[in-house]
Order: sequence, then structure tokens, then C-alpha cells
Amino acid sequence: MQVRIEDVSPVEKKMFVEVPWETVSQKLGDAYKELSKGVALKGFRKGKVPRPVLEQVYGQRVTAEVAYELVRESFFRANQEHHLAAVAEPRVEEAAQIKKGQPFTFSAIIEVRGEVVPQDYKGLAIEKRKLAIPDTAVDEALATLRREHTELRPIEGRTTTAPGDIIGLSVTGQIGEHQINQPQFAVDLDDEEREPLPGLRQALTGVPIDTKDKKIEITVPEDYKDEQIRGRKAELTVTILEARTKDVPELDDEFAKDTGKADTLDGLRAALRKDLEDRETEVIDREAREGALRELIKKNQIPVASSLVDRAVELQYQRLRQMLGMKPERNAQIPDDLKDKMKPAGADEVRGQLLLEAIADKEAVTVTDEELNKHIETTAKSRNTPPAKLRAEWQRDGRIDSITYSLRQDKVLKYLVDHAAITEVEKLSQPGTPLPEGGGEHEHGEQGHVHGPDCDHDH
Repeated sequence: MQVRIEDVSPVEKKMFVEVPWETVSQKLGDAYKELSKGVALKGFRKGKVPRPVLEQVYGQRVTAEVAYELVRESFFRANQEHHLAAVAEPRVEEAAQIKKGQPFTFSAIIEVRGEVVPQDYKGLAIEKRKLAIPDTAVDEALATLRREHTELRPIEGRTTTAPGDIIGLSVTGQIGEHQINQPQFAVDLDDEEREPLPGLRQALTGVPIDTKDKKIEITVPEDYKDEQIRGRKAELTVTILEARTKDVPELDDEFAKDTGKADTLDGLRAALRKDLEDRETEVIDREAREGALRELIKKNQIPVASSLVDRAVELQYQRLRQMLGMKPERNAQIPDDLKDKMKPAGADEVRGQLLLEAIADKEAVTVTDEELNKHIETTAKSRNTPPAKLRAEWQRDGRIDSITYSLRQDKVLKYLVDHAAITEVEKLSQPGTPLPEGGGEHEHGEQGHVHGPDCDHDH
């Protein structure tokens, strides 16, 4: 087999191949021999059909299949021998007909990763938000924790409902043209934000706990958030099924101890502040990595193979479907207009992945066994499963390499931020482009996986 390779572009090469007749003849012989085993034609026993008869009936199909096989074998051999780093199967441009005694020749375009030489990746100008947790955020966290420790108790010493109660109802009637039939319905007489209907809490406050078939009429305000019932008149019949009062804990040292987070109220506030700061720090760090990647791509608009872009667009489309609550669908057809809109972002996503990989190689960034083990332990803990079991699961599913790849990409992003020219700001001037799937875990299909250029899997 003779192979000649020509450069077409930084990400495309043209392959010219000539396969000698001896090889073609052997392939044809093997194909007809295999075909004859299962063919039964009238007048011949199964497996005894002469080759000339097979050529007459199946010749066109067999030569097409042999040609396809020769192209694939030539491609894989050329890819290995010439170190092409192909990213997709060849696109045949010209192919001669298979003729007896003549070599089989063809030419094909091969898309390749191309050489990636990252430039100016140190000193990237990025913004980073200052860490600022207002006291109001701590107060809200404390109020949430207080609600979580609130107990519901039977009402004693009174016969009517009061603010602070949670009541269970059965409700029938209508709101405008909408019919209502709720056999079990809960209303918190304190919770204005989750009030199902404006004025309902007030109508149910101060009524007998054993209320049955009470008529309630409410006119919904014209500016109500739900457009479907704005200005409508509600005519309801309610029966109280159950009423409970909330036993809200006092904000004191005893409450702090009950939470298990601190021994004093001041200590609890400090612990909640630290939790908020830790979470916000993660967000700020992710934003910085996103900013660094965005600037890296701006400075390195390297050419990328169209097949890699198409693959990235397909993955983005699957993620979009997932966000919209749609079921994953392999090879889902993307509308052409949407595909065209998604291609620039898909190209930049591929550029980012290739650049990060090239920087990792140049700076000798690696993932140690200790780092991989730590990631497995952290993920296992979040799933409440033994680390050994999770590792075995990932090994069985062939995920270890992709997880290691993602961890390596994350280390490069951290390297970029560590070597960036950072300006601290109160608010980012440009929202960050999210990393694939956000931050966090790093396995395929889960939050935080940075998809490699050669990933080929579903979501």
C-alpha cells in the first residue's frame, strides 16, 4: 500500500492511497467466500454457489463493501504510521472503481487535531470578585436554620386559629373560570411569600379550629403575580382538617447547642458566616477560572476541526435538553438555524479544551494518585457510599481516565488563575461563560465534567 499525505490546512490533511491488486484480490476472495456460506440460490446447494454467479448477483454490493473496508484499513494504518492524530473518519473525495488486475486508488480528507502552541497564557487580565458576606445574609441563614428546628405542636388553650399556625384544609370552589378541588391543602398563616392566594391567610386567621364548609370570597388584585387569576373573584368553601402551632426556638445559646454547630449564639453566627464564605469562595474561584479560560481563548483563536465543533454542539444541545427537562436522545437532530447559532460557542469550547491540554503538557501538569484518591473519597462521601465501591464502579465503567483528564484540566485552570493579572472588583463587568456543566464533580454526565475533544458519550 502506498500512502502520500498533503497538508490542506492546520486541521486538515489529504491522503492519497494506492492499494495493489494483490491485496484487493485477496479481499474480494475473502468477501465472496464469506458470502457463499449463507447464500442459497435456486439450483445450487447452500454454500456451493459458484463465484461467477455470486459476482453476477451480488458483485456491486461486494465491491462497495470491499472498497469501504480498504478505505478504513488504509486510514487506520496511515493514522498510526504518520501520527496524524485524526479526530474523525476520512471523507472520501475520489475513489476509482475496483477493476480486475488494477490497483484501487482513492483520496480522502482527514480532519486532525492540529498542533496547538498556546500563547500568552501567563498574565491573563481577569477580574475577581471580593469576598463580601453581609450581616443580612447571616441573619437569613440563621432564620432558615431556626425554621428547620421549628416543631409543630397541637394547639392548646384556644379554639381559634392565630398567626404562627399551619392549618390543613380541604378546598373547593372556583377562581374566575378555574374550578378548585383540593382535598388536602396546607397554609402557613405566617408565610406571606408562599400564600397560595392573596387574602387567604387573613380569611383563615381567627376562625374556629373546627371550621367546616366556611364560605370565603376574595377578589384577586389586578397586579397579582399570576396572570391567570389577576382581577378574578375567588368563591371558595373550606374545611379545616387539622391545625398546628409552631414552636419556634428562641435565638439563644441553647438553640446553638441544639443545632450541633456551636455552643453559643455568637459561635453559631460565626459558623454560619464561615459556611457562607466557603460557598461564596467556591463561586468566586469558579468565576475566576471561567474568566481565565475566556481570556485564554480570546488570545488563542486556533483553528479547530469541524467534526470536533459538531461534536461539541451536539453535547451542548443534549445539555440544553437536559436543562429543559427533556429526555436524553442519542443523535438528536438539531434544527439547522439553532446549530448555526451554537457553532461559535462550540468552536470556543473545543479551543479551550485543546489549549488547556497543550498547557498541561507544556507545564508538566499531572494528577497524582493521591489527588485522584482524594477526589474519589470526597465524591463517595457526598454520595454516602464507600470509596472502594465508587472506585470499582468507575473502573468497571471505564471512567477513571476521563475523571483524571477532568482533574488535570481543573489544575490547569487553577494554574492560569494563579499566574493571572487579577483586578479585584465588587461586581464582574462581564458575566463568565460557564465551564462545561459548571464546577464540582468531574465524571462524565455529571456536574463539572470538562469534556475532552475526543469524548464520545451520552448525557
